[in-house]
Amino acid sequence: MKISRCIAQSIKDSGAEIVSCVPGFGGTEVFDSWIELNDGKPVYSFHEEVAFAVAHGAAIAGSRSVLLTKAHGLAKAANAAVDALYAGLNAGMLIMVFHDEDGRHSDNIFDIEPFIKGLRYPLIEPDTTNIEASISQAFVQSEELQLPIILLLNSKIVNEEKEYQLIPHGFIKSHFSRDVHKNLVVPIFAKYQFDVVNAKLQNRNWENIEKPGIPKLPDGLPPNYAAIVKGYMPLFDVLKTLRGDIVFGDTGVSTLFALPPYDCVDACAYMGGSIPMAIGAYLAGYKNTWAITGDFSFIAAGQLGLIEARQREIPLKVIIFNNQKAQTTGGQNIRSGTLQLVLEGYKDSVLEIDDPSNREQTEKVLSMVARSKKLQIVVANYIEGE
Repeated sequence: MKISRCIAQSIKDSGAEIVSCVPGFGGTEVFDSWIELNDGKPVYSFHEEVAFAVAHGAAIAGSRSVLLTKAHGLAKAANAAVDALYAGLNAGMLIMVFHDEDGRHSDNIFDIEPFIKGLRYPLIEPDTTNIEASISQAFVQSEELQLPIILLLNSKIVNEEKEYQLIPHGFIKSHFSRDVHKNLVVPIFAKYQFDVVNAKLQNRNWENIEKPGIPKLPDGLPPNYAAIVKGYMPLFDVLKTLRGDIVFGDTGVSTLFALPPYDCVDACAYMGGSIPMAIGAYLAGYKNTWAITGDFSFIAAGQLGLIEARQREIPLKVIIFNNQKAQTTGGQNIRSGTLQLVLEGYKDSVLEIDDPSNREQTEKVLSMVARSKKLQIVVANYIEGE
């Protein structure tokens, strides 16, 4: 049996349900074998950051997942990878990196090991004789540490032959349990999450590290954030009665509504990650999944996740807070019409709330979205002077 098939079979036998991949030598061969084993239709991702976030969202939702990527692809996914180290998991996640050591299938030769070391990820380098055991070990380690694990493989091995070794697995799929200290990567938890990751990587007890307090909205925030949050409260007063099974947020003010008394966001990682992470949760079985993002985050990276949703025909529910500013970084302006330009290809899915302070209008739109069985994108307009 080709090693690519052995890897795919081991992934399947381990109980992993979600595998994402951007085409590239090594990962492609494994992914095609995975699809064949599952009698599926291949859906390749266009960007490694999105593919990473899909796998990460699935693992947060409680399903074992795998990202298949070239070494260069891991570099493209680094933003998502850095935040995932701090965002916690509820099931194992493996990042299989295929290293093109002689550069025959890449634009250059990339020395990947120092890069992985810089990311501080746990690393396993299996050889062909124990690759099935390495996959099994990596899933167990990922779940014990609640961290993604990197497996680094020479891409040339995928076409070599070996006898498959079945490794017994005792994986039982878990379920998402809301824990903002664990799954919400935001500044108020940064020091705590950093201490937790350090303890995990040093094999120290991390479960007894004291958790920081959770402030309440809006009074527990700095005055500049509290003023912005107050403007968003009417919309979240409606959303908290309609929200889905899991709501993913992006780095930004709207994600602060993860805090009480709203509790409207459950998990957040990198800027632009809410949509692909929600896709991962949907694939893991949570069909009523929402993504909340700001216009800057969406334009910068979130739109890549929207392409993924279309490719996979996933009926996500997305809310974009449109204020034509990068609010969290100082209020830098976004040129008028940029968001509309990006959304032009999705106009059949777009609904607008012209006045989010109008409860009747907001309730009508969000109720319609909550009932919908197709992709819905809500643009909530907070543009001053309009």
